[in-house]
Amino acid sequence: MTTADVAAQREPSGASPASVGRTAPAGGALHRLDNRGTSCAIGLIRIQERLAAMPLGDTLEVVTRDRFAPYEVPIWVERHGLELTSQERRGFWLLASTTFRIRKTAEVPPPRA
Repeated sequence: MTTADVAAQREPSGASPASVGRTAPAGGALHRLDNRGTSCAIGLIRIQERLAAMPLGDTLEVVTRDRFAPYEVPIWVERHGLELTSQERRGFWLLASTTFRIRKTAEVPPPRA
């Protein structure tokens, strides 16, 4: 079995294999989620969906343009017992984006339907 096969098995349907399989700095696979087109409330639900499907020890990299995410995401991560390994802001004003790296250190329940 190749690395791409393993990544495809871990990734929920609809996600590209290129978004997983890389090694995260703390070990485990690095998954990516682009939330630049969603509001923070929907963005948090998408983060929770992705984390629920990931194995423990993997890292999720989330990119968002939501202006409240730098305040809400760290609080959400702490409440779920996860580890925020990095937070970086790039760009200027309306074009700015924030990138978070969240390491899954605890089980995350899937969002309610």
